[in-house]
Amino acid sequence: MSDTKISALPTASATLDSDVLPIVQESGSTLATRRASLAQLRKGLFADRPAHVRDFGAIGNGLVDDGPAIQAAIDALKVSGGGILQFGARVYRIASPIVMNGVTVTLQGSGFTEGPNEANGTWFKIDQTGFTPFTFSGSMARGSIVRDIAVRQYHPLPSATWAPTDYDYVFRVQDCLGAVDFENILLVSVNRGIWCDNSGRMSIKRLRGQVFTRGVEIDRCYDICRLEHVHFWTFQTSDLDVLAWQQKNQDALVFRKVDGVFLDDIFVLGARSTLRFSSSASGVTTKFYGSNIYADFSKYGVWIDGNGVEGRIANITTQGEVIGAGAPIPLAGAAGIQIDSNNVRLQIGNLRVDVAESNAIRVNGSNNRLDIFALRAERFNRLNDGSTAIHLANVITGAPNKVFLGSPALLGNGNDGPLINASTNGFVASAAPAGRADRPGAMVGAEDTGLFQPSTGALALSAGGTERMRFAEGNISMGGAPGAHAFAVATPASNVNQLTVTGSIADGTPSIAATGADTNIPPALSAKNIAPIRLNSRGNIALEVNAVATPVNFVRINGAGGTAPPQVTAQGAGTNVALLLLGKGTGAVQAGSPLQLPAYTVATLPAAATYPRCVIYVSDGATNKRLAMSDGTSWRWPDGAVVA
Repeated sequence: MSDTKISALPTASATLDSDVLPIVQESGSTLATRRASLAQLRKGLFADRPAHVRDFGAIGNGLVDDGPAIQAAIDALKVSGGGILQFGARVYRIASPIVMNGVTVTLQGSGFTEGPNEANGTWFKIDQTGFTPFTFSGSMARGSIVRDIAVRQYHPLPSATWAPTDYDYVFRVQDCLGAVDFENILLVSVNRGIWCDNSGRMSIKRLRGQVFTRGVEIDRCYDICRLEHVHFWTFQTSDLDVLAWQQKNQDALVFRKVDGVFLDDIFVLGARSTLRFSSSASGVTTKFYGSNIYADFSKYGVWIDGNGVEGRIANITTQGEVIGAGAPIPLAGAAGIQIDSNNVRLQIGNLRVDVAESNAIRVNGSNNRLDIFALRAERFNRLNDGSTAIHLANVITGAPNKVFLGSPALLGNGNDGPLINASTNGFVASAAPAGRADRPGAMVGAEDTGLFQPSTGALALSAGGTERMRFAEGNISMGGAPGAHAFAVATPASNVNQLTVTGSIADGTPSIAATGADTNIPPALSAKNIAPIRLNSRGNIALEVNAVATPVNFVRINGAGGTAPPQVTAQGAGTNVALLLLGKGTGAVQAGSPLQLPAYTVATLPAAATYPRCVIYVSDGATNKRLAMSDGTSWRWPDGAVVA
């Protein structure tokens, strides 16, 4: 090397990794001047520091394919044990696949300016189809991160027949068996965003953009994954043809076999479905948790078409109208909650559904159960055809569908559409715990008044902490708990006849009547054991019916028609049963009207032995001989002579 001063040397042109520079190194106790390439110096100076894609040939001008350079950087990180790969504030065109396999890497961008086109920050430009831009695969890719990067794709100009270019997912996470995270990502005019399969614990935070077919799709996630602060909006275009395609085809977030997913602060504008819980060969989603969901201009806020999906949502608002229509016009078939499968279990804390063509909630399939604490349905039944706020399919085979409401539904501007369709064996109800007399399960007015369930098959009513009425197995008791009640009604098995109590209008008469399937039904009023039956009037006994022994004979009172007289007759098991009228003590039996005797002729006298001590009238007797009395042997005139 000459002794020329450095300042006197000519300026170097663009440096290469192979360029040689002098360095002074220690050599034992002395110093020695040696040569080193630029690549050697960089490796020493930047050991354990983030790599940068420009060091591997990335241009970032939006024209050259930077895929090979990015892949070279990742391959280098793989050799050195992984690390951070930095991207400058440039537009990197990706026209070939980039694979992270066997390496944990962080793709670290420089942020981005939100907007419809590439601007400040780090942008990935994708303008070719037929490949996956970024793939994370294998267990060694677990822990990888994509952060602070925007993605832009290109599609045909809007038209009435517009459809997006069929790009593959921008990011595929495949068979990592663990987490790959995405944070602060912008997807602009992207057909499909993020695919995750057989890779649990994935976390997505601050995902924004405008997607056309899928935002995120997850399958075979066997550990909890998280999606937070997702915002899909018209970042790239508000063209009505594009948005119409989205509302017919875009499923923003799709979950197939997912064992638990946390969803928080999700906003989607212009989609077929905001949340779709579907299925794959591996199964369906269970135990999902949503906190705050807003499905704006979405045909379905939640669409479930996988059998056995199970989960819960704290708060969700859906709005199912056509974008750009001016007045709220519902999307064809729009519903806030749409279930097209069986055995679903969905719990929702607060649900508001705005603008549904027919039903705010539509449940097809069988054995589905929805628990909704607070439901508000606005502007449903827009066809004004009597559609209900909640439609439950009538189940022919299988268990009926059920909806439980924690509070009365708030229905508004639904053209008087009812809550639930009548042509279904499903039901909408409000359930309550069993409770007890002093703390009923369903309280009314006070905590010690309402309905409770004292035992299986029984329902009771309490007031002031004391049971007042119970319904159990065909029996009704009133006035207190059974055994302390004042009135009871018993209904036998296979009951066809009833007792009906009917009130009356003013000046009318209330009635108690036997009714039922039989032609003639006598009501029976029974006292307990040997006690009599009493009818009171003016506060005292007016009539008492008693039996001196186990009755086999009884009294019948017959009414009569026309001029015929009513009858008091003896009835019973005996062939001949007398009728006995008794006064009390020395009281006589009195007649308030003339007493009419039976009339006979001398020729037609009955047997005297049959009627001892009885008096009859003989119509053809001689003068002063009209009355006759039996002495048990013969009939005799008042003078003692035998009637002849």
